[in-house]
Amino acid sequence: MWLVTTYQHTSLFSLRNSSATSSGGKTNLIPTMYSVKMALLDAAFRMGLDVSLEFPWIRDLEIRFEPPEQAVVNNSFIKILTEPKDKKAGPAFITSVGFREFVFYDGTLKIAVKIENLTQNHIDKLKLLFFHVNYFGKRGGFLQPICQGIQEYLGSTFSYFLGENGKFSSDVIMQYLDDMGPKATFPSINTFDDTAARIGRDRIMKSVFVPYHQVASSRGYTWFKRESSGSS
Repeated sequence: MWLVTTYQHTSLFSLRNSSATSSGGKTNLIPTMYSVKMALLDAAFRMGLDVSLEFPWIRDLEIRFEPPEQAVVNNSFIKILTEPKDKKAGPAFITSVGFREFVFYDGTLKIAVKIENLTQNHIDKLKLLFFHVNYFGKRGGFLQPICQGIQEYLGSTFSYFLGENGKFSSDVIMQYLDDMGPKATFPSINTFDDTAARIGRDRIMKSVFVPYHQVASSRGYTWFKRESSGSS
């Protein structure tokens, strides 16, 4: 059983890949599992919940994505602020130029969470938390939750992991998306705590197949499309 929340993006989406540099910011095509869980924790804070108590079950959520039917990635060079090589003299930041990608979505984004192992109390909280999320990725990548429902199975238009068995689309693009590790602790993901997050324990990379195929591209853009939900 899966809890599926549907979002409509109201602005461009951008979320730099974890391996991207500050000057070469290629974006993921969809949010990562890590970013969704961080958004849920942020929503829990704003709902007045004790996040340190909610963290363990949110950390262990199993998440899948159905991307919008079409996505166009725009390639841009923008002015950014960076730290100078000589940090002891001169201004704290200097202007530079960085490569950035922004995604325009045509259609709705669906986020599915496996709820078979959750208690009814956690499911009820999860439903509310998703309706308190209003952006993923780069701040300003706003979206609007429009509906929510329970599905017994996910179709082939949803993402899946490398090595997973099932009926999936073979027309896919593989991306490395980060997730919280099963041994991650709340202090390690808390940006206000001095505990450092360790790659491979607190933050792990997963090979995710996104059901998109490339339609066209040029110097300025790349156009992706997936099969329609009705054809799965």
